[in-house]
Amino acid sequence: MAATAPLVRLTGRNWTKADVLRYRLDGRDIAVKDYAARPFLVRQTIGRLLTRHEQAAYRAARGLPGLPDCYGRVGACALALRWVEGRPLADLRGEPLDDALFDRVATILARLHDRGIALGDLHHRDVLVGRDGSVHVVDLATALVLGARPGRLRRAVFARLRDQDLVALARLRARWTGRDEDEAVAAVGSAAAAWHARGRRLRRLWDRLRGRRGRGTS
Repeated sequence: MAATAPLVRLTGRNWTKADVLRYRLDGRDIAVKDYAARPFLVRQTIGRLLTRHEQAAYRAARGLPGLPDCYGRVGACALALRWVEGRPLADLRGEPLDDALFDRVATILARLHDRGIALGDLHHRDVLVGRDGSVHVVDLATALVLGARPGRLRRAVFARLRDQDLVALARLRARWTGRDEDEAVAAVGSAAAAWHARGRRLRRLWDRLRGRRGRGTS
């Protein structure tokens, strides 16, 4: 694919993020998450690690609806996936969405969790909405796969990340359906809500230390 010009290039939003290149090969649209444009040290550390990690997560999730098919790595620092046509939630700000859409996201998450996969970083850029209302989750780069024989610590981390997924979904649902975000998070459960509150306090402190105003993130 290196000799083929991409149809679309979506540049990573910072120096640690992969670019996403869209190709058409043999009648199929393919998305390649590629760290080639990142600095050398990023390619050889984060790029290699996350590419290998994401491939393993997609392998564990194989066959689950609502995720793109994974075709494997393209070299050490790129991953080929089925291109999913859709707009990220980030591009739908100000457009009211109904509960049914977020119910579909919840179903995707439930199936991932049942398979022993927790995202831990569900973001409004990672949820794609098709014109027909279809929903896909497209980023498993930081997902935790529980594995066949997890120890106590791994189970605890998995449970924490699973709750984090549910909190993230509750916040997304609240923002796009006009609900109160704090109430939505509280409904997830007291432990998850407490973890979320601690995380927000730490983030506000970190923003103050950096001289930045706190920002709302999903």
